[in-house]
Amino acid sequence: MKPGRVLFGLALIALGVVFLLDRADVLEAGEAIGDWWPVAIVALGVVQLFDRPRSLLGPGIVIGVGVVLLLFTTDVVTGSVFALLWPALLIAVGVAILFRHGRGPEVLREEGTAEDLVRATAVFGGHEVVSRSSSFRGGSATAVFGGVTIDLRNARLHPEGAVLDVTAILGGVEILVPRGWRVTTSGTPILGGIENKAEGGEGPELRIDALTVLGGTDIKHERG
Repeated sequence: MKPGRVLFGLALIALGVVFLLDRADVLEAGEAIGDWWPVAIVALGVVQLFDRPRSLLGPGIVIGVGVVLLLFTTDVVTGSVFALLWPALLIAVGVAILFRHGRGPEVLREEGTAEDLVRATAVFGGHEVVSRSSSFRGGSATAVFGGVTIDLRNARLHPEGAVLDVTAILGGVEILVPRGWRVTTSGTPILGGIENKAEGGEGPELRIDALTVLGGTDIKHERG
């Protein structure tokens, strides 16, 4: 069964049990839901972990947020939840960025001409890169409070494929690919999204590894 469907089914069962116990005067439904609703956030993080087992950071943050909220709603910890939550989130995002920067995209360790690689950075602005490489190997794109567009519609993939490393923080990265390319995505969306609208293809693979923090990464064939 799909993890998302399992979560939804368990949530309905849990709500049904809570309201049933409320009718039996065993507990007060509103109070129980008010105390234990963060369990749903923890469960959501677990589902994300099953969906993306290689991406531990994003689901880990979701689970951590749920646990912190649960400690406050059940009065295990008192005080302001946001006073503790926001610094922890900032630390987690900082660790994620440093980890990705230190690791670097695989493709940049390989030999290749400048035309076969793309590097684009936009901070409080926009940056567009058009590649016509006959042996595209990948590269990196970073958007911080800005937008980056990488146009690969006139490029051809290296026979061994390519890796594109994307970081979008309060910004967006748009990747335009030709029809027929095989594109796969992985990464860590933190209050952001990664959307792959490219149609499936055969042959070499373009792998896109994206970190999105309050931003988005879109892969598609045409603008708009």
